[in-house]
Amino acid sequence: MSTITLEQQAAIAAKLASMTLPSGLGDEESACSIAAINLALSGRLTDDIPDCMSKVIGRWIIKVQDSMPADMRNSERWKQLLPLAAGTGRDKEKKRLAIILDWMWGTVLPTLQPHADANGFGAEWQTMTKKRTEAAARADAAAEAAAREAAYAAAAARADAVWAAAAMEAAWAAAYAAAAAEADVWQTFDPCGLLERLIDVK
Repeated sequence: MSTITLEQQAAIAAKLASMTLPSGLGDEESACSIAAINLALSGRLTDDIPDCMSKVIGRWIIKVQDSMPADMRNSERWKQLLPLAAGTGRDKEKKRLAIILDWMWGTVLPTLQPHADANGFGAEWQTMTKKRTEAAARADAAAEAAAREAAYAAAAARADAVWAAAAMEAAWAAAYAAAAAEADVWQTFDPCGLLERLIDVK
């Protein structure tokens, strides 16, 4: 049962139809997913999760909508789901969190395995995705840090150390940004499908 009225759902749908959803908060003419919901419900430009909405879903939307391709974020399917997400309430949070964690461990992280392999911490990454434990995640983080330090050292041997460190940091971030931007990766992630599942939790 929705925590908002049909009129409120319609107002959210109308607001979403009138704008392009950006990455980041945006403004009153072009607001992010959560801010657009708030503009429709209260007239306020904010990405605070409204009381009528699951905090688990709201936080996930904020994270994923900033990374997903613009055409997916502005797709009819995504915009149709947001008014329903706004009325999800907060009495099924544990179930929804479990679904998101399963998606993260079972879909998102394994998809990024080639990037872990290419950057020297593939074995730890694979172990982490199979064990699905905090300890495995910590071991992978340590391996990633070690790989990054080795890359820094190699770069520093070829150039000024300060600039090398900055360049490697940028390259590291760019590698993950490139992976996240690939359309086929996002088809695998299927955030719209996950949002449908989160809304439908009984």
